[in-house]
Amino acid sequence: MYEGIRSPAIHTPRSVSEFISTASHYPHAVIWAGGTYIMGRPNYYPSDGLTDIIYLGEIADLKKITRNDRFIEIGSMVTASQLLNAGKLVLSDVLLDTLSKVGSKIVRKQITIGGALCTPDIRLVLPGSLAILDAIVEVKQIQGNKTINRWIPVSRLYDKDGQLLLTGMNLITRVRIGLETGNFQRFMMVDSPVHDPKRCVIFAFQCTKGQSNMSKAHFCFTFPTAGFHISRELETQLSGQPLPVPPQRINRLSFALTSEIHKMHPQVTDLQLERCRRMFEAVFHELNTEVLEE
Repeated sequence: MYEGIRSPAIHTPRSVSEFISTASHYPHAVIWAGGTYIMGRPNYYPSDGLTDIIYLGEIADLKKITRNDRFIEIGSMVTASQLLNAGKLVLSDVLLDTLSKVGSKIVRKQITIGGALCTPDIRLVLPGSLAILDAIVEVKQIQGNKTINRWIPVSRLYDKDGQLLLTGMNLITRVRIGLETGNFQRFMMVDSPVHDPKRCVIFAFQCTKGQSNMSKAHFCFTFPTAGFHISRELETQLSGQPLPVPPQRINRLSFALTSEIHKMHPQVTDLQLERCRRMFEAVFHELNTEVLEE
């Protein structure tokens, strides 16, 4: 039935150094983590053009979760389910909420943190939340017999259209997240990034809520196939903003936001723009409610 189609060669390194050696010999191989993205691609298998596979599931160092007084480090092969269960006492509310909304329980047991960050042509729920938490990733880039090791902020892994900026053979080994976070955090998602990517909007927000003003405001809007938006200008305007925020001010900020998104991300639809405006305003109304109740 599938004449001329071969099964891929599967390489199973047991350490990062073995991975580097394998990757240098097979620079065009597919890196396989949980497989949830790869197996979801149309016509992935069987295929007469299928390349070799490097499977990461045997590398024990990529499955570790460690922490100290300042940050937590998560191996790239840790699954969403494992992180959700292990991190309930140390992870921020926005990240716990994000992880709980990653697919179904079955998918969460399979999807890996590194794999969720490295999907090439679609942004899912995790990158935005990690970006506002100022998370950084350790990346090993293999160039022939040479390996370059560097730490990159999650917010700089993607261009404005949400495309992954890592090119060539790269391996994310771990994610580092600081334990000092804002005391007001929200995560919102409308529609599914997998089933309705052109309708879906993902929003992550955090700030430090003081007695009279807010500080350290960070937010990210993710449009799965149309954009990854962080506005440093608006974040600067929000930091130092008196609380509660007047409704007129919320309205002006939300329209400034949608105007900026429309200009920078032309593929974002009118429906997505309206949704992100309403989500942005809803977060500030919730913030005002908390301030007035105290």
